[in-house]
Amino acid sequence: MNENFDIKKFGADKIALLGLFALSLLTARVVVGLKSALVLSDPIPLRGAGISVAVPKGNGWQSQERWTRDGNTYVLNSSFSAGPGEPTAGVICRYQPAVRAGSLRMLFEQKALRFNGTIVTIDKIVTDSLIFDWAQIKAEQPPLTAFVGMAELPEDRRLDIEVFEITGNAEQAENTFRRIVESVKIKNSPLVQKPQGGTKVEDLT
Repeated sequence: MNENFDIKKFGADKIALLGLFALSLLTARVVVGLKSALVLSDPIPLRGAGISVAVPKGNGWQSQERWTRDGNTYVLNSSFSAGPGEPTAGVICRYQPAVRAGSLRMLFEQKALRFNGTIVTIDKIVTDSLIFDWAQIKAEQPPLTAFVGMAELPEDRRLDIEVFEITGNAEQAENTFRRIVESVKIKNSPLVQKPQGGTKVEDLT
């Protein structure tokens, strides 16, 4: 009698343990899903330029949420880290007040060379504000996928948006890229003034 009771108790314990394990797996999947959800910041304006861009934040993404000046270029960054160590994904937005003309294919090839990769796809995204030509770039060593978009603006200006990842999740990288592109808003407010004697670039930071 006691032996049967012990067998039943052992079986019930196993069922309870399996149930707890299944619940733990479900909870882990929910947590991972929540952490991987892409949340964008509020639009971050570039003062005096009439342009704003939203970048990922939270859920592993970190950004100062402000533009910084690097020479004649204005940069807005966001990076993703699943844990300690180097970022596994990143976003770089560059606003360039004056750029040299060049074919899009050549510009994309220059980007691919910088990533030590090759161009996989070239396409176009049309938003309410801008037309972005973009390319997907893939590298094998180290493994990397990048989405690079360029929008030509008046007065020889250009907005570049780059999203890269090294986790193999190209679909998530493309989704991040498209969400950022769709967040871009621009108004008519030239960055570049051209007084007599040359071109002057305003400090917009």
